[in-house]
Amino acid sequence: MLMWENASKNNVIVSEIIGKLRDKNTVPTDFRLYLRRLGNFLAFEAAKHLDSKTSSVQTPLGKANYNKLVDNIVIISILRAALPMSDGVHETLPDASLGVISASRGKKLQDDGKDFRIDCTYTNIPYLEDKVAIIVDPMLASGSTLLFLLKQIETQKPRKIIIICAIASQYGIERIIAHNEDIIIVAGDVDTILNEKGYIIPGLGDAGDRAFNT
Repeated sequence: MLMWENASKNNVIVSEIIGKLRDKNTVPTDFRLYLRRLGNFLAFEAAKHLDSKTSSVQTPLGKANYNKLVDNIVIISILRAALPMSDGVHETLPDASLGVISASRGKKLQDDGKDFRIDCTYTNIPYLEDKVAIIVDPMLASGSTLLFLLKQIETQKPRKIIIICAIASQYGIERIIAHNEDIIIVAGDVDTILNEKGYIIPGLGDAGDRAFNT
């Protein structure tokens, strides 16, 4: 079973939103709006991997069955770039709990590698045992930040881990899967090039800077 997906391949709306995010002329207010909308759509894609049960409701004319989510979900937002996307994910999954982690990429650990030191200044994540952890990070580049976070949350034994990102590099996806092949990755789009500085090409630039005009 393929544990990652490129949502742009089967959803034209996602592809259009990614196009707007990639456009260097998109202003910060619109950039945040598109990130939020993308979070909505990618949460729908992620929901395909969640468990449900059949329930029923009484309509004015009779009884109807429907499927209801049963997973206990925790959305984990990587500050600050993920805030708009996380809002969109939370709108689609309103009963989810929310955790945050402040992490930023530092220097390379090796000159000829693509692994980076991660500086973490704040973490507030609900207990995850037997829950579904949905990690939101707009850019899955080298995978260093997510691997740093995964090593923390896996000790709490979540039942399932889903990563939602706007753009992922093929390199980053492969690193995450090599670490844990059960992790599910839902990407808005996937780029093949990760340069020597750890930037996704063509990517969309620095999501945090573009979203918050810094």
